[in-house]
Amino acid sequence: MVLDTVHAKAGSHLSSPFHPTYRVLGQDITVDLPLPTLILATFGALVALRYLVSFLTLLAQLTVLPGRDIKSFKTRNGKTWAVVTGATGGIGLEFARQLAKKGYNIVVLGRRQEVLEEVSRELETKYKVETRFLVVDFASPSSRGEKFAELGQMVQSLDLGVLVNNVGASHEMPVAFAETEAEEIDNIVQTNILGTLHLTRLLLPRLLSRSSKKGSPKSLVLNIGSMSGRIPSALLATYSLTKGGLQTWSQALAVEVEGQGVMVRMVIPAFVVSNMSKIRRASLLVPSAPAFVSSTLGSIGQSRGAQGRAYECTPYPTHALVDYGVGLLGWVSELGAMKVVKGMHVDIRKRALRKREREAKGK
Repeated sequence: MVLDTVHAKAGSHLSSPFHPTYRVLGQDITVDLPLPTLILATFGALVALRYLVSFLTLLAQLTVLPGRDIKSFKTRNGKTWAVVTGATGGIGLEFARQLAKKGYNIVVLGRRQEVLEEVSRELETKYKVETRFLVVDFASPSSRGEKFAELGQMVQSLDLGVLVNNVGASHEMPVAFAETEAEEIDNIVQTNILGTLHLTRLLLPRLLSRSSKKGSPKSLVLNIGSMSGRIPSALLATYSLTKGGLQTWSQALAVEVEGQGVMVRMVIPAFVVSNMSKIRRASLLVPSAPAFVSSTLGSIGQSRGAQGRAYECTPYPTHALVDYGVGLLGWVSELGAMKVVKGMHVDIRKRALRKREREAKGK
């Protein structure tokens, strides 16, 4: 026998305005909860579902879901080129190596000619690819003007499919903004912002013309950011500004060009073993450059730790979990992360100053 009415437990509820009856698919359903409670419970369930889906997506992307194959950005003849900036060491050098391993010809940019020559020889010998290099100081407008014009001529006849904007400059040590030298501010802003923007402006038309045609492979722009852009970082305020600004620019650029065959992604690392971080040993939270780059190239198109933020990716697993946790409770967790970072930078500065004093006494 089919019941025509779903009754409340207490008969008095049937006549209460707080327990309305609804007719759904021919059935009368009486809600056995006050309407405000029902609304709040439904809202809470939806919020919980949103977090559950987000967390399960994070776990799936970190464990089983593959990213887009980096080789998919190559043309069929296999002679596609990638430009990598800041390629004389650390993350940039490793991007050059791993892209060469995937069969990309490489153009490497950096400040030290001897190192660039050595990198080029290594890539050509080990991976059997073609290379070119260009010595350029991203902090110098005159150097950029001269060398970028040369780069434009260099890539004119090349099938350019990938640009890795990795070059970056930071503070010598954590420092209060009021005490930051003007020269250091200029160096960071020129390198991280103006150098990256002008280089991308130079090469983007080639990426667009290559990929906007029907049936052509997509092109890729990877902008390497920092957790200091994700979490506003006291005592690294200028560096934090540049990386945070690059995130906004990168998202805007991604929206502009995604319909024309160019994929733009902002990659967010925390600490990685490198000369810039001054960390020499890998750990659970600090991957080696090869491990970080491998996770980045293996997760193209995924957000991982950057859940809910368009066109961004925090690829390395432990970095992804930190990023996800920072945004979990909104301003509460965001503010907490900023205070933790400040304390960490205060400690780093103290240790750096003590080291400087010891070195001065040893002279």
